[in-house]
Parts: sequence; C-alpha cells; structure tokens
Amino acid sequence: MELFQEKFPPTVETAVDKIMSDLSIREKTKIANMNEDKLIAFHKSYATFITYEFRLWGNDPLLKSCAEAAGLAKVTPGQASYVILKELQNRIRQTNVLRVVT
Repeated sequence: MELFQEKFPPTVETAVDKIMSDLSIREKTKIANMNEDKLIAFHKSYATFITYEFRLWGNDPLLKSCAEAAGLAKVTPGQASYVILKELQNRIRQTNVLRVVT
C-alpha cells in the first residue's frame, strides 16, 4: 500500500501539484483563461488522462479527498477528475497572473 501511495496522489492538492509540475506556461495560461463551458469541454478529453494517471477507480484516498473538496459524501472517478481539474484552474489563477497574448 505504501508504494501505491507514493506513486498515486492521495489528495486533491498532491494531484494538482503533480499536474502543475508537468504543465508549460502556455498550457497553464490556456487553462486559467477557460470559462466554465470551455473547462467542461476540455474535461471531456482530459478526464481520461486524470483517471488513468491517478488510478481513480482504485485510489480511495484521492476519491475521498475529491468528495470532501466538492462537499459531497461520495464522487465517481469522472466527478473526481473534474474536481481535480477545477482545483488546478483555481490554483493557476491564484498563483499566476496569466493572460493569453494574441
């Protein structure tokens, strides 16, 4: 179990940390500037990555953390991936002032 927790994040915060470390400034800027509709559309494709990368179907600590962050008793892996993505967007917006330059 210890190896599992080392490889797969047990909390929303650690999942977001991992994603943040892998994103370029350009990718962070795009995510930060997405409105809710665009974030939902982006989630449809990115959810698969998050689900597999963090093994949401068997990562009970992360699912519990996502449920707590969403204020729910329980979440599905699909819901959990959106909670992680939304927290990622919030973190980028709080830590960086990013605007798309055209």
